[in-house]
Amino acid sequence: MPTAELARPEQRPYTAYGAAEQLLYCRDNEVVLEGPADTGKSRACLEKLHICASKYPASRMLIVRKTRKSLTDSALVTFEERVLPVNSPIKSGPSREQRHSYKYPNGSEIVIGGLDDADKVMSMEFDIVYVQEAREVQEADWEKLRSRSRWGGMPYWQIIGDTNPDAPRHWIKMRGNRGQTTLLHSRHEDNPTFTPARLALLEGLTGVRRERL
Repeated sequence: MPTAELARPEQRPYTAYGAAEQLLYCRDNEVVLEGPADTGKSRACLEKLHICASKYPASRMLIVRKTRKSLTDSALVTFEERVLPVNSPIKSGPSREQRHSYKYPNGSEIVIGGLDDADKVMSMEFDIVYVQEAREVQEADWEKLRSRSRWGGMPYWQIIGDTNPDAPRHWIKMRGNRGQTTLLHSRHEDNPTFTPARLALLEGLTGVRRERL
């Protein structure tokens, strides 16, 4: 994992803290990084995909959300502008709106999909499936995606997700309570780019939104 001391700025140096660091090394079959807004959850998940795709030749990953369109201005922006090195050949080719996947020189591939085209996603196999905003999907969707984690390009398979805290009876919480899913609790201290100004904006929210975000 590159650090600020070892990596040049154009390499997008990244140092993981707290739950983000736990995620990078966790090999449990189901893992969800949960926590309030701006704790670096999505960045940590995308960094893990990039690290594994780079480390294991011919591995296959999936980035998925409830709709394909919602990925264009969220996960894909973070991946291209924060995770991949500047001018990386991995992001050459189609624009984010038209992109099907990111292909690595070692034969690995990170596929992009939405559950609004579930048949396409469910027809493929992967080593790691990353569900962004896991609280948006149903438990049945999660279990179907779990069944797609069986490609065999890595020493382990995994489905990971990120989410903001939800009701105690939400299916993610219940799977965690039953020991089916490992829940890693992300905090603002885990995100080195988080600022007091951003915290002030979040503290200006009210009610459930303030508690969740």
